[in-house]
Amino acid sequence: MELFLQMGYQMKAHSLDLLSKWSEGTVILSPKNMTLDQMKSMVNDIQQRNGSVLIDSQFYMPRTSQEKLHLHSFWPQDYDTNTFFNGRGIKEMIRILLDEYIYPLEASAFIIPTLYLENTNEDWNNITERIISSLSNFQLLIPKYLTVCVGEELLKNEESTHLLIEQLENYPVNGFYIIPTHPDNRYLVEDVSWLLNLLDLVSGLKLLGKKVIVGYSNHQLLLLSLAKVDAICAGSWLKTRMFPLGDFNQSGDEQVGGRRSTWYYCPQALSEYQVPFLDIAYRLGILHDIKFSEAYETEYSAILFNGAQPTTVNFKEKHAFRHYLNSLKMQCLEVSKETYEDTKSYLKMIFETAIDLTSYFRKNGVRGKHRDFNDVGESNLSVLDAFDNIRGLIYNTKWQKI
Repeated sequence: MELFLQMGYQMKAHSLDLLSKWSEGTVILSPKNMTLDQMKSMVNDIQQRNGSVLIDSQFYMPRTSQEKLHLHSFWPQDYDTNTFFNGRGIKEMIRILLDEYIYPLEASAFIIPTLYLENTNEDWNNITERIISSLSNFQLLIPKYLTVCVGEELLKNEESTHLLIEQLENYPVNGFYIIPTHPDNRYLVEDVSWLLNLLDLVSGLKLLGKKVIVGYSNHQLLLLSLAKVDAICAGSWLKTRMFPLGDFNQSGDEQVGGRRSTWYYCPQALSEYQVPFLDIAYRLGILHDIKFSEAYETEYSAILFNGAQPTTVNFKEKHAFRHYLNSLKMQCLEVSKETYEDTKSYLKMIFETAIDLTSYFRKNGVRGKHRDFNDVGESNLSVLDAFDNIRGLIYNTKWQKI
């Protein structure tokens, strides 16, 4: 499983620094955060670092009040659902995307724009069929990935999820770009139905021989490696690690929101901690348990563990973001094993280890607040077992071919 970098607010410098470190990588560009000229400039920098790009047109809600999206040439100025998809509107949008964005920026695939889907319905299916049909007017030289931006209520419902899989399996595309909306806008998800249905959706599409990328993700979705997902995508701020549906109903510049705080990601605990909580660990003599293993050691966060009180060292926000993404990159590469059974066993081990560690840290006063894996660890383990009962046999048999 790969980690793709999800572009968002102030993400450019982080992306380029990480690509230089990795000597490769894929970045998903965001027109909500960048002009076309800015994209062109960044693509040159990305290519110099042996990276590649994808472009998400972010057409989930055509009537969005996000001004920066309306400034892009592909965005319809006078949008009407019936005339846009029944007339020349969608064809013109695709033409502009290909001619001015996809091909000039040398995108590695075409992410097909579709509308946000709150619940399975024929209207969405008909509109999506028209979008795909419009592609027949163009000779695409790159793979096609269909956007599936799906609402939380749909993913909580098993029947709706299976109906969606049945709809998607008929589309002549190479893969899917799944964007799941988190329940109750929570960063880490406790809802086992949502988690299991997302895993089931991904696996249903993978068993069709399709490529699957899951956007706006975080470390909890390492779980998706059990379905052999090709990549998850994450960025710096939480709005690139969980889909910010509300942002597309708001106007003006993207705001970080709330009081800014610097968080340290502890890979072995699958949790993030504010630096003052590391001071507690320092005082109690357990900071070494929170320190990353040697495999994750980088210049980004080593300063926290040089013997000084963590709040007295210069651990900056940029270091926290880059440490998180670099650690998640390594975890994505480690989690996919040669067999289904080995992958399942590895996931179970890292989830159980994280639960044990976070319980130990909590007993000593070190808590991750809403980023503490202890709150969702049992849900992840439950979904592992449930998925194994649902699709384990076929995955165990077809693992090498998926």
